[in-house]
Amino acid sequence: MRRPDSTRIIGSAGDTSRLSPTDTADFEGKPPPAFLETMNLEGLLNHLEDATPSIIADISEDQTPPARYLIGQELGSGSIGQVIEARDQHLGRQVAIKILHDGEGLSRDGIARFVAEAQITAQLEHPSVVPVHEIGIMPGGMPYFSMKLVKGRSLDDIINHLRVGDQEVTRNYNQLARLRLFQRICQGMAYAHAKGVVHRDLKPQNILVGEFGEVQIMDWGLAKTVKSSLPEYDEDPVSTVRTASGMNTFGGAIAGTPAYMSPEQARGDFLHIGPASDVFALGLVLAEFMTLTRVYRQPTFQASLEAARNPEGEVDLRKLAPRASFSNGVDRVVRKATQPDIGERYRHAGEMSSDIAKLIEDQLPNSSIKRSLRGPDQDDPVGSPDDVRPPLVYAAYGAAGLLAVQALAAMLWHVLG
Repeated sequence: MRRPDSTRIIGSAGDTSRLSPTDTADFEGKPPPAFLETMNLEGLLNHLEDATPSIIADISEDQTPPARYLIGQELGSGSIGQVIEARDQHLGRQVAIKILHDGEGLSRDGIARFVAEAQITAQLEHPSVVPVHEIGIMPGGMPYFSMKLVKGRSLDDIINHLRVGDQEVTRNYNQLARLRLFQRICQGMAYAHAKGVVHRDLKPQNILVGEFGEVQIMDWGLAKTVKSSLPEYDEDPVSTVRTASGMNTFGGAIAGTPAYMSPEQARGDFLHIGPASDVFALGLVLAEFMTLTRVYRQPTFQASLEAARNPEGEVDLRKLAPRASFSNGVDRVVRKATQPDIGERYRHAGEMSSDIAKLIEDQLPNSSIKRSLRGPDQDDPVGSPDDVRPPLVYAAYGAAGLLAVQALAAMLWHVLG
């Protein structure tokens, strides 16, 4: 089995003349010592190429040994690849398989990005990141990877149903439910940031909500690995073929979706793209989820890009959607997340998640009593003086509590007495 001519630059199992001694692998099933670290692109592809083809498109085809995956319907397609449903015949389950398109214009860098996407997603072992099961080589020579098949709907679909007033969706996604869902997104991204990974394409279309409420952050194809500088976390950084092959640079390329880009990302300021860039995108997603109004609504790609490059300050939900209903705390979180100045934002998604958790607590039953006990301005999200209750309200809470204690004491005296 050999890869197509358009990718011969990669080399093959039978031709190692263009590879250095550290690039070769033991094709008798024993990995070389270098396998203890991440292989470079050529070493990994050569290692995978010797594996038995494990995908079959037609169950009637004669495969010896039998193929592991039986291909089903297409689930989606993009510029460089497609996602298809498949049957894992070994484990008896349905999976999703992402396959890289074969084409004359396919470059070494394109293949490396695809493989890196699989490695990044696989190493982010978190409930909010879709699990990757396996990476391999198709019989035609193109790489693929298999992952969990998520059945559900995108956050974009949920927002669209909320916009048109779908009664069931509106009932299921009140403000508290939206905050809880968004916090799970933040938690997944907090883990990614702790592992030194920046997504760079966070948007409602890339968030899937499963049938049982699970939240999955999808499509890590534009993800960038950075040196993690988050002392509050102790996580090993993600490593990919791009870092092992010295390819972890994008040379100022602009990548992502303009309507959800941070200013530095829209300008192609590669050196300043980091976790805070994802925080900006999360702020835009939260603003849209809570108000059902997209922040950047320009009609063209270029117009959206220009708006993202030169924002008119942080996002103000009151101006974005004057008639929408949301708490003051949500507005403050969005303002902090979407500050044009990187240094004024949350440093990473974990900080944003903490403030969302406080907003959720404030909406739970008895949260007002909890707030009165901890005192004004104490642990409120990004400082929230508007949420402080007047002294008369606190006195009422205290009086109610005292009456409840007195009633309980009287009842116990009557029973025991």
